[in-house]
Amino acid sequence: MSLAPPRVPALFRRLPELATLPMVPLAHVPTPVERAPSLSAPGVDVWMKRDDLVSPLYGGNKVRRYEYVLADVIARGSPRIVTAGGLASTQVTATALFARLLSLELSAVLFDQPVTRFAKEAVLADADAGARLFYGGGYARTAARTWLLQRRPDRYLILPGAPTPLANIGYVDAMLELAEQVDLGLLPRPDHIVLPTGSSGTLAALALGAAWLGWETEIIGVRITDAVACNRLTVGLVIDATRRWLEARSPTYRRARRRAPRFSLHGGALGPGYGHPTPEARRAIDEVRALTGAPGEVTYSGKALVGLRQLLAERRAQGTVLLWNTLSVARPIASPGARAKVPRELSWVLDAPEVA
Repeated sequence: MSLAPPRVPALFRRLPELATLPMVPLAHVPTPVERAPSLSAPGVDVWMKRDDLVSPLYGGNKVRRYEYVLADVIARGSPRIVTAGGLASTQVTATALFARLLSLELSAVLFDQPVTRFAKEAVLADADAGARLFYGGGYARTAARTWLLQRRPDRYLILPGAPTPLANIGYVDAMLELAEQVDLGLLPRPDHIVLPTGSSGTLAALALGAAWLGWETEIIGVRITDAVACNRLTVGLVIDATRRWLEARSPTYRRARRRAPRFSLHGGALGPGYGHPTPEARRAIDEVRALTGAPGEVTYSGKALVGLRQLLAERRAQGTVLLWNTLSVARPIASPGARAKVPRELSWVLDAPEVA
């Protein structure tokens, strides 16, 4: 698997002061936009942004972010990455696969979440890609083990979800890409954009990008984690941090007239908590397959689809609605020896009963 074709991001064309930032081309863009008749309803025209197709290695919403983050890892001469995530973390899997592509090392601490088939496949994929895996258990122990791993000077820490401003500019650029697709007549300008959200970096960046464009589009995040970790305050802090980062580095952006970012959160699809299946999310797995060609899972894609339907039923999302797909269609196939690469402290995951 090779890198994506080189390109000049729309963000760099609009803000030439950023063009000196290190960037590794990982994303195959622009990603397609498609109408989704099966999701539409009277008075609502639903479309999809197919970021599930952003890379043939592994798609989803980490690829655009890692073009800058992993370039920064290389530029800093820190070949060893440390991160953390749940057992089924798509971020950990994306980090493992792209780190291997770029000859970087990864250590990842995994915290507990319900053991699904997707979680088992993720642990196998992470180990098979060469990641050194550690079991964190609860959040506090995971944080402690992650801190111990990253405190050496040659380690580069990527927080869960990678919600930093440097990562977020990948999705400010994605909103500019969407605007170009609207200008080309490939889809109408969305009134609402719906996506799953946890650490909120993608939601914050899309809201910031829409505000910069002068769009009145509302970005709606379907929460996949508890409100204490994802709320208007936490999202606002991510937006402010990314805005200040851009203003500090780009006089062009600093001088631009911008709307206030419009966003909201929807918690009706969450269920008992992060990673916990709900009956509706289980049913959505096959519907995700019908829409994208790859089966869904219960943490992100399933709950995003459930949340979208709830928003339509509640008439909180009307007009032209865009579902931003963030689950990879490309899935790593574990090698015959993958199980032997899983450390003993995590081998129980592979034998645990599946909740979905």
